[in-house]
Amino acid sequence: MVLDCRWLPIGGPGRTTELLLRGLAAGAAPEDWALWGPPAASRLAWPGATVVPITHDPRLGLGQRHARAMPHARLAVFMHQQRPLRSGPAITMVYDTIALRYGTNPVVRRLKRAFLARVAATSRRILTISEHSRASIIADLGVAPERIDVLRFPFDDAFVDRVLLQRQSAPPEPVALYVGGFLPHKNLPRLLTAFGTTQFCRDGGRLTLVGGTAAQVRELWRGANPEAHRYLTVLPSCTQADLDHLFATSQFLVQPSLEEGFGLPAWEAMCCGLPVCASDGGSLPEVVGATVAPFPAEDTAAMAAAIDACAGGGRQGAGAAAAASDRLRATAPTVAQFGAQFRGIVEANVP
Repeated sequence: MVLDCRWLPIGGPGRTTELLLRGLAAGAAPEDWALWGPPAASRLAWPGATVVPITHDPRLGLGQRHARAMPHARLAVFMHQQRPLRSGPAITMVYDTIALRYGTNPVVRRLKRAFLARVAATSRRILTISEHSRASIIADLGVAPERIDVLRFPFDDAFVDRVLLQRQSAPPEPVALYVGGFLPHKNLPRLLTAFGTTQFCRDGGRLTLVGGTAAQVRELWRGANPEAHRYLTVLPSCTQADLDHLFATSQFLVQPSLEEGFGLPAWEAMCCGLPVCASDGGSLPEVVGATVAPFPAEDTAAMAAAIDACAGGGRQGAGAAAAASDRLRATAPTVAQFGAQFRGIVEANVP
């Protein structure tokens, strides 16, 4: 088997790949697996795994730039839908079909639909991470429901314990934290509008946005109201250590998306006991469950009210968030169970 690990340093897919490799290493070591990816793959490899190094960005050429460099295998496992369209048995992780609805123009969206349809047609199985994404893949790409497996995302004890340890000594900050890409479906213009009208903002609360590219950060600053410069901090992607610190010191996390395939920042915030203010976009109600009352994503007044309600929760809100963390620790899969579920699906599909 070849496992495509090239996304390791990149956003949510990189975090998912990291958790998977840790989960696989925690169980009985899989034999005859080759990890195709950057140096970080070597640090997460288990005895017996072969690491095939490649340092190029997997997004180049819509994932096709280095297709010929991929090792041959009985089965290729791709950790992102933007993958080489090479022949041979494959399993593909498709996180969402959001690109078919937001951004770019109709011609580009049609090309993306054709590409994703080809990805689905050349995959023995499709893996995804929420029931919302599963339904979208069925509706948008015509994939038969029985060809799709939904992976339950794990509770990462190591991450949570790091955050809780920092929280014991790091002073809390009056910060609403956003983590994620600066893409059209993330709904950031409405977030900026709503935040500026909140009592939390008037009382000195700040908004920190993390995760855009350098170009996206510059563009967002150019488009922001000059008044927003008083309370807004905009950062590009940062290290996991920096994210740990932000999760430990922020007052709450806000995720205003028009649509999400999962909503990893909201999930990780709940896991570490950080209160969450989330929209009703896509999978978010599924992910936050009964812990959070989602607000309508396109309603800026409702978003502002939800931000103030989350900010005003005080000890009661922090207590509810801590209780939610305890429930997730008890009920969500462990990292090892996540790896075992993934491995079971892969090994059942080896030709």
